Amino acid sequence: MKKTPLVRLLFLGVLVAAGAFCAWYFRDKLEPALNWVRDLGYWGLVILGAAYLPSALVAFPPAFLLTIAAGAFYDIVPAVIAISLGSTLAATCAFLLGRTLARGWVEANVANRPVFKALDTAVAEGGFKIVLLTRLSPLLPFFVLNYAYGLTKVKLRDFVLASWIGMLPGTLLYVYIGSTVGSAAALAGGKPPDSGILGRVLWWVGLGATVLVTVLVTRQARQALQKALKTKEGDDKDKGPPTPQGDDQGAEPLTVAPSDEFNRKLLDNVHPSHWVNPAPPPRYHLVVVGAGTAGLVTAAGAASLGARVALIERDLFGGDCLNVGCVPSKALLRAARAAAEVRAAGRFGVHTGEAAVDFPAVMERMRRLRSDMSGNDSALRFRGLGVDVYLGGGQFTGKDTVEVAGKTLRFRRAAVTTGARAAKPDILGLADVGYLTNETVFNLTELPRRLAVVGAGPIGCELAQAFARFGSEVALLGTQLVLLPREDAKASELVKQAMVQDGVKLFLGVGVVRAEINGMDKVLHLADGREVRADAILVGVGRTPNVAWLGLEAAGVTYDPKKGIHVDDRLRTSNPRIFSAGDVCSRYQFTHAADAMARIVIQNALFYGGAKVSSLTIPWCTYTEPEVAHVGLYEHEAKEKGVKVDVFMQEMGHVDRAILDGDTEGFVKVLVHKGTDRIVGATIVARHAGEMISELTALIVAKGGLRTLGQTIHPYPTQAEALRKVADAYSRSRLTPFVKELFRKWFRWTE
Repeated sequence: MKKTPLVRLLFLGVLVAAGAFCAWYFRDKLEPALNWVRDLGYWGLVILGAAYLPSALVAFPPAFLLTIAAGAFYDIVPAVIAISLGSTLAATCAFLLGRTLARGWVEANVANRPVFKALDTAVAEGGFKIVLLTRLSPLLPFFVLNYAYGLTKVKLRDFVLASWIGMLPGTLLYVYIGSTVGSAAALAGGKPPDSGILGRVLWWVGLGATVLVTVLVTRQARQALQKALKTKEGDDKDKGPPTPQGDDQGAEPLTVAPSDEFNRKLLDNVHPSHWVNPAPPPRYHLVVVGAGTAGLVTAAGAASLGARVALIERDLFGGDCLNVGCVPSKALLRAARAAAEVRAAGRFGVHTGEAAVDFPAVMERMRRLRSDMSGNDSALRFRGLGVDVYLGGGQFTGKDTVEVAGKTLRFRRAAVTTGARAAKPDILGLADVGYLTNETVFNLTELPRRLAVVGAGPIGCELAQAFARFGSEVALLGTQLVLLPREDAKASELVKQAMVQDGVKLFLGVGVVRAEINGMDKVLHLADGREVRADAILVGVGRTPNVAWLGLEAAGVTYDPKKGIHVDDRLRTSNPRIFSAGDVCSRYQFTHAADAMARIVIQNALFYGGAKVSSLTIPWCTYTEPEVAHVGLYEHEAKEKGVKVDVFMQEMGHVDRAILDGDTEGFVKVLVHKGTDRIVGATIVARHAGEMISELTALIVAKGGLRTLGQTIHPYPTQAEALRKVADAYSRSRLTPFVKELFRKWFRWTE
């Protein structure tokens, strides 16, 4: 049969008309028909079972009447067997008919409706339980369910088995009721006999099943959403990108210095100059403004669920992480670590001579790796994922509209994920002198002989140590007396010692008041009268949210120019249609935090979910050497919040693998609720701290504790064994003098 919409509608109309005609035509012939069936003996039972087929297709004769008739005319056991088989086979036929006629049409339309797609997936994954519960429900008609399930992804096997089991209680009830009916005339009266106490019990069970199936479907749909998010990075390399529609050139040419083959490849991926923006549809389910980590995850996740999604980016796809943050910085840090390892090889009995750093080659390697990785964040790839990609500056023009490159995009929901940029310090004359930030330092091709780094936070410390290891004379300036002021005091001190050992000159607890050019030098004048001379200045004093150019006022979205967009715990802005995620609205300015928040936006924006940022457990790591990783509360935070804690610490100098590796500077510190083993915070200082912190993060999320950690076997020798040693320290703390005395008495008694 040709599966056009017209044919389907006509066929549906024929079924409805057939049912109505049968009900009208047989209204006066029902009693003679029932008497005829009774007179056929057990062949009549076969006919009653077969009559379930038209009942399933056109809702006539009524299914309950057939079951009561079987009970009235025949013994209970054969009646139940015949009706059970007949009803299951008839339901299966209607199911297959619905799937043959309309499933393809449903799939095509569900693809553009994320809620229905998730529900469809939920029914497929929980098919047996869902079908079983709906068969128990008295509110869901037999006739409707047969066709409805044919339109879903539920497996035929699950449908048949669950239908048979689910219809058995009702079959038994109505057969029993039928056994109390005296004649066909009573059956033909139109009103079924009273079902008694048993019927009322089954009725309430069915109502409970109705509620339960609603809860089950909701849960399954949410699980389907999570699964879709986890698999959003699926292989799409075999898909050719769709042909773009529209005639506006949305991409303005951008450059990234130096203009070599690697940066040209990067630009071809993250901001192609030949890009043509698509023609927008009447309305999008979701418009995402900003293609950094939060924006990419939001757009890809929503599109994978079938939503119609637009993604707008005025600069580079991938945002800071790919272009000027995590990716290039960690490439530099790895090269710097290699240089430091060569210089320190003599302590292992390996003599290599002085390490010579080829800085241009280091930077070329970074650009090559960055360009190779940029394909994952490319505009072309996201178009292949089904996202409408617009290059240009997006600006809100109303509460449900965004304008980009001369086109107006209407939306049901929007997400602002524009990230943040390097903050400009308020230092007199600095703009005239010129300075680098994380957005420009990776453009260098020559190593500065002298580098002044302003800012002693994570960015400043990481890059100061790296450039010192490359051979620059590095001065690190901070207004506070410690490095990494947010971190544990002992962790800060260990990083300070490592920086000094690498040759970094520290100027702490003093601000920069003025900058000037003096001959060939860039001079920073400090508040205490000292001055620092350099060939280049690198500024890392924080981040400023990208909000100024978005037209947020027109959208009714409140924000602070310094702190970013105001959001609630569900990442909703003051405009209920608009959400936000990532650095533009959060104090957790990490790539992994942006990823986690994007998933919350998808749930809450598309599915009216209740996911909360406050439920997240977010670790972080500063990639100096040693690394400093943290999750949860610090000691001072616990004290401020009135949380009483016990502290357990393990020095890396007593961990065998750390001793063998020569990485003895560091520690593991774990805070637990006082008197329990429940972890509330942890700090790790070690070469691999960023890898080790995840084990403690997982325990916090799982509401586990040091007891679980102590029962976990760690390979020996590894640096992660420090975690087990912390757990052992907790176990020893439980061995109080009183407990020891009890054990002593026990062993004396059992001698």
